[in-house]
Amino acid sequence: MASKPGILTDWPWTPLETLSTYSFMVKDEKERDLLNFLIFPFLLWRMLHNQIWISLSRYRTAKGRNRIVDKHIEIEQVDRERNWDDQIILSGILFYIILGKMLPGGTQFPIWRLDGVILMALLHAGPVEFVYYWLHRALHHHYLYSRSHHHSSIVPEPITSVTRPFAEHITYFVLFATPLITTALTGAGSIVPAFGYITYIDLMNNMGHCHSLHHTQLRANYSLFMPLYDYLFSTVDKTSDTLYETKAILEAEEKGARVISLGLLNQGEELNRYGGLFVHKNPELKIKVVDGSSLAVAVLTNSILTKVAYATAFALCQKGIQVVTLREDEHEKLIRSFGSNLKIWLVGNGLTEEEQSKAERGTMFVPFSQFPPATKRRKDCTYHLTLAMATPAALENVDSCENWLPRRVMSAWRIGGIVHALEGWNEHECGYTISNVDTVWDAALRHGFLPLTIPTQS
Repeated sequence: MASKPGILTDWPWTPLETLSTYSFMVKDEKERDLLNFLIFPFLLWRMLHNQIWISLSRYRTAKGRNRIVDKHIEIEQVDRERNWDDQIILSGILFYIILGKMLPGGTQFPIWRLDGVILMALLHAGPVEFVYYWLHRALHHHYLYSRSHHHSSIVPEPITSVTRPFAEHITYFVLFATPLITTALTGAGSIVPAFGYITYIDLMNNMGHCHSLHHTQLRANYSLFMPLYDYLFSTVDKTSDTLYETKAILEAEEKGARVISLGLLNQGEELNRYGGLFVHKNPELKIKVVDGSSLAVAVLTNSILTKVAYATAFALCQKGIQVVTLREDEHEKLIRSFGSNLKIWLVGNGLTEEEQSKAERGTMFVPFSQFPPATKRRKDCTYHLTLAMATPAALENVDSCENWLPRRVMSAWRIGGIVHALEGWNEHECGYTISNVDTVWDAALRHGFLPLTIPTQS
């Protein structure tokens, strides 16, 4: 043996020999470090876990179902991503060095500590997600983007998210190791949360498919697992929501549902063309997609005070739209009402405080939108409920999300879907299609839904 060994005398992995299985078994029980002993078996688990997702993904792609991007995986992509396990080996080596040799408190972890779990969750939800968003967004700057091969894969597989240049791997390792290192330094580290956190990251990376939209819309969806910062900084791709909604519709059809009623947040024209985009993309749908607009119109013209209907007709006439009545007495009432001060405003949920200030005292604000105005500032005015009906007494075990409505009162848009199913109508009611308003109204009354008797909100 050399009397003065140099820096390159030993092999680089010689220090790791002390972490071998033999070393663990022969050491005194108090000196054994279970965390370092389990790192290698954990690496094997990560490889198996990832391989399961890879096989499942390629099987689903081969079947041609549930594709997010309607393209096949090119053989160049398979070759480019064949070294996906390198990052697992790298992380294992770094953990051996950092936890075993460099980090105070990096050894002798207990099996479980609840305070460490809470600290790790807070660190991930806070700084890790925030830094990841801006780091990922910075990598899309043209200077850095042109030097990365990560986004060469337009049809992502589970392992695409870990196919990136070595420098990026080091950066992301430091970021994701922050909760682990912090808990170790604070004395709150434990084995199960540490391995569980890494498994969670692998799981979410593998199963998450919003990343697919990010690979086709390269200026959107930068967040990791929490899209909060995409919403805050207006970088969320609106087709993300449409993707989830389409999946929900197809799953409902597979389960035998005959009608699906679109949620109130899923009916915007700019989002999905009032739901018509689902039908356009899936022309063979057997399930009927209903947004309930026909019943909303019927509620507006039949149950919210007659003068509201007159106000609607008056507003239409002011825009040059011809209004036709079926009875002569209705025509006479309309003519008389046009000469009176109706003091009724039909408003959307975007009604501003400034707009409200322009209304006369005693004005009634009637929302025609699914949601009430966000602000209600006039105490000398009244605010009508959103378009809704009272549910029949026989209707049980039905929950409604509209917390601004009284008990046993449901949005007209939701009731429209229920009535559609009860009647067995074999047509979609979404997009720019409106069913016969009178037919829908009569059907709602026949099934026990009633006009509201409490019309306003304070």
